Amino acid sequence: MRRTYVATEIGLEVLAEDGGEWRTERSTLQGKTVDAIVAADELGLVYAGVGHDGVYRTADAGQTWERTLEADVRSMVVDPDDPSTVYAGTEPVHLWRSRDAGRTWAELEGLQRVPEAVRERWWFPVYPHEPHVLSICVSPHDSRQIYVGLEHGGILRSDDDGATWKDVSAGIEYLDIHMVAADPKRQNLVYAATARGFYRSEDYGRDWLQYDAGFARDYMHDFIVLPGERSRLFMTTANGVPPNWLRDSRAESAIYRSDDEGLTWHQLGGGLPARMPLMVWNLVGDPLDEARLYAGAGEYVPNLPKGDPGRGELWASTDHGDTWTRLATLGGSVNKVCAAAA
Repeated sequence: MRRTYVATEIGLEVLAEDGGEWRTERSTLQGKTVDAIVAADELGLVYAGVGHDGVYRTADAGQTWERTLEADVRSMVVDPDDPSTVYAGTEPVHLWRSRDAGRTWAELEGLQRVPEAVRERWWFPVYPHEPHVLSICVSPHDSRQIYVGLEHGGILRSDDDGATWKDVSAGIEYLDIHMVAADPKRQNLVYAATARGFYRSEDYGRDWLQYDAGFARDYMHDFIVLPGERSRLFMTTANGVPPNWLRDSRAESAIYRSDDEGLTWHQLGGGLPARMPLMVWNLVGDPLDEARLYAGAGEYVPNLPKGDPGRGELWASTDHGDTWTRLATLGGSVNKVCAAAA
């Protein structure tokens, strides 16, 4: 059985596939803004990061939850080499790690000891101007190498398991980092998405260069990297920054694919609207089928009347993004999606 965990502004929806049909198995964490959701399939665990609340852990597909860290959690990731190791990034900027499958947590305090000249760039344009860790990447080649992307503030890298950190943002024009990820085949190759473009570094996060060939959008958010002879990337985009989405056509979102390690891109259709009103915030792969993708879409909630959670959609592709089907419409804007094996 497959499950997808859909994190929304008003809780978590658990969908299950049985015999090719998807159904809502349960609604859980109701009333909470779930900003992150990750699975450790080998352990049968799922972790939810809740804004202004903490990390929640479930071992029974969301029937029951235990809060194990109290923090304003904005991002989470499981170590690809060790399913018992999980990270949580917060607002303000702090990075936490658990070595015992989310039971207990310790802060990686070295992130707080970077030079003041670096820290003074950590600033968010919206009141109260607190930046946060929006993306965490543990290298699939060496789990001691960790990248964090700050919204706003840049990219930092640790080569010693989080003990010390260095800023590796040089070359990125605008330090609103939405995502950073390492290439699964080439350890030196790293990718980043910002509010103004897509970047590649072939030197472990140094000397970033922007690549925009094929894009007809200028706002980048999430992407995934799938291994192959040359890594294949999928990127979520919009036309302009979120304040522009107050127009009638809203986000004018689109998904793009690159078949050459992010050098060139083309827009995907196959059932997707050419200009989606909702923003596609998140893309994930499927642990059981490398051809499957899931996309979570939703409103930009700050553009809505106070208290309105917006609406969301879950989309899926079974053929590397060539064709898409809408699996579900949800009553809250979708923030993240997690595909789990059971």
